[in-house]
Parts: sequence; structure tokens; C-alpha cells
Amino acid sequence: MLNWNNLKHPFFGHTLTTNPLSEQNHPLSLHGPVVHLTAVIKLVEQDVTDQQGTSHMHFLINHVEVISVTGGDASMVSTEIFCAVRYGDSMGLSDRIDRLEEGQPIEMQGEYIDVNHAYPSVGNPGDAVLHFTHHPIGFVIYQGKRYE
Repeated sequence: MLNWNNLKHPFFGHTLTTNPLSEQNHPLSLHGPVVHLTAVIKLVEQDVTDQQGTSHMHFLINHVEVISVTGGDASMVSTEIFCAVRYGDSMGLSDRIDRLEEGQPIEMQGEYIDVNHAYPSVGNPGDAVLHFTHHPIGFVIYQGKRYE
């Protein structure tokens, strides 16, 4: 059981939400603040499929405008964020996001992992991360289509 008064994840060390949602009991949740934002796609990277067969779309966003934050403060959100959007199974989006292109606007919601605690991974040298951008916490709206 997490100690919500500590405000830091016990293993990863990132900021925890100050207002946990019931949906954050999901096993994929990192219990970070939930951020709803608009941004511009800066860079689209190759999709990554891990050893378990889980696929993620990887892309960087910038020109971030925060719409709302649950369990944190908008001032903590970076202006450039790495996004890893899971797809193709029951835990993520059912399908890839169609025609994701650099320079296009995008709206997203997910758990935010600050730059000081995001670990470098394939495609991410250490930028802040928007994680869990699918049901039950998050979503993506791109070119008028909502992905959950």
C-alpha cells in the first residue's frame, strides 16, 4: 500500500498525486498526477514492441498547454514531454493512432512523471513522460478522433 502523504513513489521516486483517483488502483498506474493537455507533436519515433509483445507508439510533444491537473500543480509540467502510448491489447488502446505527424496538434491525458524521475528508455533520453494515456485514466484526441 502506498503512503499518499509521502508524495514520492517508493521505488521510482517521482511525484505522486495528492488526489488519487480510484482508477489509479490499476496495476499499470504509477500513481502520478493526472495531466490533461494540448500540445504539438515535435517528433514521431518508431513504434517499440517489448519482449512480452506489448507495443507502444513513441513521440515527443512540445508547446504544451495544461488544461487541468488532478493531484498536482500545472507549474510542474514541462514544456516538452515524451509520450509512450500503449496499443494493440486489452491494457492499452485497441489500435495505433492513425497518421500521427510532426507539427500536428494533439490533446492527451495521462499520468505525469517529472523530468527528474523519468528514467531513460528506448526513444527517451530522460524527458518528462506522459504515461497511462489510455483507459481507465487517460485518452488521446488526434485529428478529431478520441482514442481510449
